[in-house]
Amino acid sequence: MSHGMLPAGPAIALTVVFALSGLYCLWRVAAGRGQGIETVVDVNHILMSPAMLLMLWLPSTPGITWLQIALFSALALVFFRHLAGVEGVTARTGALLHGGMNLGMVWMLAAGTVGMAAMSGMSGMSGMDHAGQQTWTGLLSWSVVGLLLLSAAWWLARVARAGGHRLLCCCHALTTGGMAAMLALMTPVL
Repeated sequence: MSHGMLPAGPAIALTVVFALSGLYCLWRVAAGRGQGIETVVDVNHILMSPAMLLMLWLPSTPGITWLQIALFSALALVFFRHLAGVEGVTARTGALLHGGMNLGMVWMLAAGTVGMAAMSGMSGMSGMDHAGQQTWTGLLSWSVVGLLLLSAAWWLARVARAGGHRLLCCCHALTTGGMAAMLALMTPVL
């Protein structure tokens, strides 16, 4: 995604969302609010916040993009691996949604920067036309938007039942909802 791709209003709103979620999780880490996987979740948000802000405001740099793709892919694996050792629907769903959020981030990075450039360069080699590539990329992007929206809805539902974790669940809902909005704005209408 390049600088200036989004209109100013949505870009500013998304900046506030991602900055707040990153600062809140930074406060949680500094205050020692989480332990174990909760700390990994907080660090994940701390890393994702500036990555989203970079995507919003600065031109992409392939080296940084590939580093981010590797980082968020590794964090997705941590959350998916955590599924095996956790009990209860709520804890498993939380781990699954955080892994999915990271894969959504990986897709946004790939589709918005390196992936699109690489695909357009390969169109002659693969026999696929540019319109065909845009169609499947758009379909996958809209699928990711839908999954991120479902994740945001689940976190919002948890706000009502989470007791002492309402603010944290709100942070997760804002982050996934913000990611869904940003990807929807990045994705052309099919």
